[in-house]
Amino acid sequence: MSKGEDHDSSERPLHLRRFEIDRRPLSQVLASRLWRQLTLVALFALLVLALNLEPPEGLAVAGWRTICIFGLCAILWATALLPPPITSLCAMALVPLAGILPPEETYRHFGSKVVFFLIGSLMLSAALIKSGLSKRLATLVVERFGKTPWRLVVAVYTLSAVASTLMSEHAVAVMLLPIVTDITRALELDKARSQLGRQLSFALAWGCIIGGTLTILGGNRAPLTIGLLEEATDGRSTIGFVEYMGYSAPLVVTLFVVGLVLLGRYRSEVPSTDSARRLLRSKLEEMGKTTVREQLVGVIMLLTVFSWAAYGRELGLDVIAILATTLLFVLRLVSWQEIEDNVHWGIILMYGGALCLSAAMTESGAARWLTGALFDEGFTSPTVLLISIGFAAALMTEFMSNAAVVAMLLPPTLAFSQSMGIDPRAAAMMIVLPSNFAFMFPMSTPATAVGWSLGFYRPREVATRGILLHLVGFAAIVLLVTVWLPLFGLL
Repeated sequence: MSKGEDHDSSERPLHLRRFEIDRRPLSQVLASRLWRQLTLVALFALLVLALNLEPPEGLAVAGWRTICIFGLCAILWATALLPPPITSLCAMALVPLAGILPPEETYRHFGSKVVFFLIGSLMLSAALIKSGLSKRLATLVVERFGKTPWRLVVAVYTLSAVASTLMSEHAVAVMLLPIVTDITRALELDKARSQLGRQLSFALAWGCIIGGTLTILGGNRAPLTIGLLEEATDGRSTIGFVEYMGYSAPLVVTLFVVGLVLLGRYRSEVPSTDSARRLLRSKLEEMGKTTVREQLVGVIMLLTVFSWAAYGRELGLDVIAILATTLLFVLRLVSWQEIEDNVHWGIILMYGGALCLSAAMTESGAARWLTGALFDEGFTSPTVLLISIGFAAALMTEFMSNAAVVAMLLPPTLAFSQSMGIDPRAAAMMIVLPSNFAFMFPMSTPATAVGWSLGFYRPREVATRGILLHLVGFAAIVLLVTVWLPLFGLL
């Protein structure tokens, strides 16, 4: 029998095929196949047991049950044993089931205006992608400014950062991935040795992460943060579009400059980018002239961003986003099928459920009791507390979704910060900003996963450069708390 025939054993007669017998005990076989299901059964069994225990001193039964549900969700968010949206929906069902809040009160929080802002912004992002405008602009910028290897890297880095201030960094990473892939193929970069390949990979991932930290539009964690902040303060405190940029600007500028310095430490092995630019030029020619659809989508997006900045506080970010999305449909610039196929609806479910759980934490007294138990003995200084929380958020986000970090840390932190006289906006910013420091591992944000997917990364380099960016981010957090935020009267 030939080697090729032996390789394709699935086409051979049954009696000629080679089988392997698993000689392990049946219990081990079942455990290896069903470990996820068994773990979930064990976790829910522990939840039932915990719900029936006597609450600690000073905590009501409703508060204790809320903490039990919160603990289960934290484990599920961190381990991804269930998809994050399913975990959030499960929390929404468990809160009324445990008698914490009535069903109508629980589900009411799902209708938060932040959820509708998120829906509108995701639809606008989908329209940019489906119209072809985002791809055209990205290709044009890289082709026009990438005349040398270093300028090409800077173009990808800057474009990733700027685009991520206007739309989700996830969408930007996915949009730029095929462009960067085409560049690496046109330049015939060796994935095992290419310095330029690693530069482009880091430029794409870091640009999306750093740029996405600047505005509310850069990631879904920012709308979630604002929603949790408004829930915890009964709408008395919120963060506007321009305010958010003002609070985050020093951190973003610092990380952007340091990232550029780290990228410059590589030395490209490619003398010219002419072949890549020719490829991109041909793609632009295939696209043809800018269509009326692209032009109108671009105008609507610019008007929307201007309205968010100028009238966001008066009209509401959510109202502006929904009106802009409606205008897209009125002018027939996008179809519902295109929106349906390009909006990650699971994110909306996750955030709505997290808001419901946050409300239960606040109204049952669980958030205040939990933060008191955790921090009362160890933190007497608001500055030390905020810096410590920022460090914790930055470390946790490397190992779990950044939205999960916000959902886990923010509700109890807001309750405790108010008891210490800390402006809840400062506490919110100290969690949401470092929660995007996912420079090493792909679990937190798809932008990092896209960088890994290009195939040029070396784990050791990713770790060393990621640690350097973390250290710079930690230093920037200290400066924010001690110098920058007090200028705004937040501390």
